[in-house]
Amino acid sequence: MSKFEKLEVDIRKEQGTSAARRTRLRDRVPAILYHSGIEATPLSMDKKSLYKALRTGQMIFEVIVDKKSQFVLLKEVQYHPVTDEVIHVDFQKVKEDEKLSLEVAIRSVGESQGVKLGGILVQLLNSVTIKCKPSEIPEFLEIDVAEMEMNTNLSVKDIILPKDVEMITPEDIAVMSVQEPKEEQEEEVSAEMDEEGAEDSEDSDTTEGGESSEKAEDSAPESGDKSDGDNQ
Repeated sequence: MSKFEKLEVDIRKEQGTSAARRTRLRDRVPAILYHSGIEATPLSMDKKSLYKALRTGQMIFEVIVDKKSQFVLLKEVQYHPVTDEVIHVDFQKVKEDEKLSLEVAIRSVGESQGVKLGGILVQLLNSVTIKCKPSEIPEFLEIDVAEMEMNTNLSVKDIILPKDVEMITPEDIAVMSVQEPKEEQEEEVSAEMDEEGAEDSEDSDTTEGGESSEKAEDSAPESGDKSDGDNQ
């Protein structure tokens, strides 16, 4: 279960491009909080605190507005096109007992049998969409790869789900794969091509030898005809 980062925010009294610029000059980031059926609330927060919260990778934060705590979902982060600094953040208020859908990262656990034999573990899917209450959101989901052998896959259905967490991503999508090293695959393909080439060469030699024998037989004079000519 996630331990949500707390963000203390102030309600912005001024709005517009100029006001947002002045907010950033004070090392604060302008933001907006959307409520279902209620007019959005303009906010601002300390830039360092926001960056620290974003580095956790979480999507849900506990926002304290006027000393009142509430859960919010991170909807969008806007970055400066040149400096990559955060210039604006969008939040959406969520109820503590209301389920919501969001993406969560996937991590593998264990060492697969195929990797022990020289195979390569490839992660095909980095995150999935789940549905649960804000208080039940996991930091990440685990998938056990210990029993994976060479040239095998694990799919979404093999991900370990915590209690009260529902999977939204289709269960047949591949997540992890153990593959043979690329060099070995290329060597196998090369060997197969060499074998096919050798077989084609043998077939060609056989065909040419047969044709030469047939030509020799066709061109050789029949002994009976020559004998009759001499007798005449």
